Amino acid sequence: MQVNVTFGEGAAGAESGGTEAASLCRWLLADSELRGRARVSTGAQRPAAGHMGDGLELVNVVLANGIALGSLITAVAAWRGSRPRPPQVRLERDGVVVTLQDNSPEQVEQILLMWNARGSSSSAPPTGDDE
Repeated sequence: MQVNVTFGEGAAGAESGGTEAASLCRWLLADSELRGRARVSTGAQRPAAGHMGDGLELVNVVLANGIALGSLITAVAAWRGSRPRPPQVRLERDGVVVTLQDNSPEQVEQILLMWNARGSSSSAPPTGDDE
């Protein structure tokens, strides 16, 4: 299972773009809950057709199993909460994009429920804060 993490508005100063991606990548690699369950790398996402400008920096995470998904979302929320000015963080799995609004356990649970419901019934419309 693959999850892409991209960054939007809110990244400030020297901690923007690739620096945010590198910081999150280091955070995830150090997370004991993800160790051995995830392969983490950084890269660039090309801009969508018709858009000008640089591609977004992203962190690509390939998870060994579904159990690690909750650990990943929790780790990203904790990393975001550790930033002086938390950047907007978007997570994408199987074409469903969600924006992490806060660092609460409730939002982690909401994202998991939405992604799991979407995976079990591909015809069901997404709920929650998807884009």
